[in-house]
Amino acid sequence: MTMTVVAGRDLDLFTLVAPECECGLCAPTWARRRGKSRRFTEPVTLMMAIEAEPSAARRVQMVQEHRQCLGQLLAATDELLALTTMDDPARPAAGLALVMFSGELAAALRAGEFVLEPLPEALRAVCTETVTAAMSSAAGCLVMMTEVMELASVMASVLSNGL
Repeated sequence: MTMTVVAGRDLDLFTLVAPECECGLCAPTWARRRGKSRRFTEPVTLMMAIEAEPSAARRVQMVQEHRQCLGQLLAATDELLALTTMDDPARPAAGLALVMFSGELAAALRAGEFVLEPLPEALRAVCTETVTAAMSSAAGCLVMMTEVMELASVMASVLSNGL
């Protein structure tokens, strides 16, 4: 799978990389550069990257980059929701990608109380709004999964009770 750097600079220890896809619904991930390598080869979470990043300014920039990518993923997911029906098979994958990527940002916001120096209040507010919107959109994508899980539960109960 080919990956593309979507944020970061040549000298950064961590960067956001995304799979090259046509759908726009594939979430990027943070990746670490090992040693003097020019390639980012080790996937990490946003929190892992933030905790290992020595520069306070770069940590704030990483949160901004993550939020910007989340906004793009959210826009693509909202478009999917507008153009498809509830039972479209693309929805669950898009919803799960959105949950995971927005969860990383939510964890960084929460950890900001303990691990990082405080984020600028305006950045914290826009990140919180983006995470909230992303989770709402993800719920729209995952609504049919609830029905599938209920059906699986009923089937497991029937099977365990011996028809």
